[in-house]
Amino acid sequence: MANISIAYCRQLAQARRAKGLTQSAVAEAVGCKQSALSMLEAGQASKLSQETVEKIAALLEVPLETAATAAPASPAAAPAAVNTRAYCPHADCFSNVPYVVNGELLFWPKPQADGRTGATHCAVCGELLERRCPHCGAAVTTEGACCPTCGGARVLNTLPPETDCEAWAAQRRREIAEWRSLIL
Repeated sequence: MANISIAYCRQLAQARRAKGLTQSAVAEAVGCKQSALSMLEAGQASKLSQETVEKIAALLEVPLETAATAAPASPAAAPAAVNTRAYCPHADCFSNVPYVVNGELLFWPKPQADGRTGATHCAVCGELLERRCPHCGAAVTTEGACCPTCGGARVLNTLPPETDCEAWAAQRRREIAEWRSLIL
């Protein structure tokens, strides 16, 4: 994998959002996993091959040379909602409360949209809301950390593997509680 700057990873994320595409949609179009794209956007470019990064950049119309030369993508019409529930897929968002079960880090996402609101972006971090399971593509019809159809986690763990998940989750829950006390 080529050395890609965090600024360039952010440029790709901004271009994806500007086009109204979810991480799952881009991942499916280029043939990678949504979790790998999430890691790329978080600055962990080593999770994808150079070829896949090039496919993503081409799809999003972001030049590969440098982040500074990348032109902003023109907004496209947002895809129509296929169901009534949505959640933020970004593991670092305070709308997703982390917890650990049998050593596995999971996130309980706060539902953010229903058929009445028409919201398309996370109210907390601005990420494009996800309306489908990142694993099986099933529509989100229930709350919860995992898809009832395939059992896969809705919000994927993008932390480095050496992270102490128990300690990280406990600290993150404290940060979320503090943040909520400030906004309420």
